[in-house]
Amino acid sequence: MTYNSAITIGKFDGFHLGHQILLQDISDRAESDGLKAVCCKLRFPGSNIMSTGEDADFLKNNFPNIDRIEYIDFTPEFAAMSPEEFVKEYLINKLSAAYVVVGTDFRFGKNRSGDTETLKNLGEKYGFKVRVCDKLQVDGSVDSSSRVRENLEKGDMETVEKLLGYSYKLDGKVASGKKLGRTLGFPTINLEIGQDKLLPAYGVYASIVKIGKKTDNETDTSEGSQNDGRRVYKGITNIGIRPSIDDGDKPTVETFIYDFNEDIYGSDVTVIPVHYIRQEQAFGSLDELIEQINKDIDTARKFT
Repeated sequence: MTYNSAITIGKFDGFHLGHQILLQDISDRAESDGLKAVCCKLRFPGSNIMSTGEDADFLKNNFPNIDRIEYIDFTPEFAAMSPEEFVKEYLINKLSAAYVVVGTDFRFGKNRSGDTETLKNLGEKYGFKVRVCDKLQVDGSVDSSSRVRENLEKGDMETVEKLLGYSYKLDGKVASGKKLGRTLGFPTINLEIGQDKLLPAYGVYASIVKIGKKTDNETDTSEGSQNDGRRVYKGITNIGIRPSIDDGDKPTVETFIYDFNEDIYGSDVTVIPVHYIRQEQAFGSLDELIEQINKDIDTARKFT
């Protein structure tokens, strides 16, 4: 059997800067040794910093030497595998591993019983090389998906971008809304977002809005640029349940775009929330809501 893959394995929730070190490593190794680079991603139930479509696009745009992303669903059957069973079934039989790179905290197998030393020993047994990379530090602490999630939950988009190395974004199509914003004097677009996408803290954000499909030369690490083939606007976005309007139980992503009055229903749109302005709140009247929206717009313009 020919072992011909350079592999990295992990949860890779969001592909933050620490993850990107591992991705660059297999990309370089694949090029230097004539291997196929494979990102092996463990998939857990629930929402993620990146949706499945977004993470595939991220690899395509930023690490073109990586041949594919291999998803492994964390099922009870998978969780019950011993470390050696995992290596034999996935790394050897399925992926033909010649080289594997992981972080220092990598654990695998039933009850997380395997660690990096286990992986090195199994590499010697089955004939693949193992490299263990130190964790990346950002502002004195380890860069991690948990830190990204914590800051998303606070709406701290500036720190989120620093940890990810790119702007957090919300991709989707413009859906038909109730058009209540138009009656208030602030026509908005409503974005359809998949349930597997982790949303930031509910509230109001200054935002960048991109309209249209991406061109192939766009890099996700420069979402704020205007040279990716799409029209770029500035706006203000409400993420949440709109307590002054309908107090729903399903969150919405609703954006008022400055100096824009086109019907773009069904269009592809990316919303990049760049700064958290305030939390959602209920107002006593629509007049109070309109007054606050005007204040929010004045604040938002300072950050975009």
